[in-house]
Amino acid sequence: MGLSEEEKDLVAQSLQLYLQQASMQLPQASVNQLVTLAKGIIVKLDQMEMGGGAKGKASQAPIGISEEWFGKVCQTCAFLSATGCTDKITVKFPGKCDPILKYERSKAGVR
Repeated sequence: MGLSEEEKDLVAQSLQLYLQQASMQLPQASVNQLVTLAKGIIVKLDQMEMGGGAKGKASQAPIGISEEWFGKVCQTCAFLSATGCTDKITVKFPGKCDPILKYERSKAGVR
């Protein structure tokens, strides 16, 4: 479950304001360390967005996904990563992605 572009921009702007305040109050060496940390945070946010977080698959059902769906559908889905579901539809509307909808239709006998 990644952040939207608006949320990522808010984080980046917040870090920038923090660094501006820190540069007025801290020695330059400390500010340089904070800049490095801030850049690392932005890189991690971008990696999470691309599903490049921790390797492997999530071991727990994402929020809004039943254990049945997780076991029968999500475990084999390409959008599942160690950080959760990366499908943009599922992030906004849990359980409304195509694989889960197809599973529910087949379970109900609808084609």
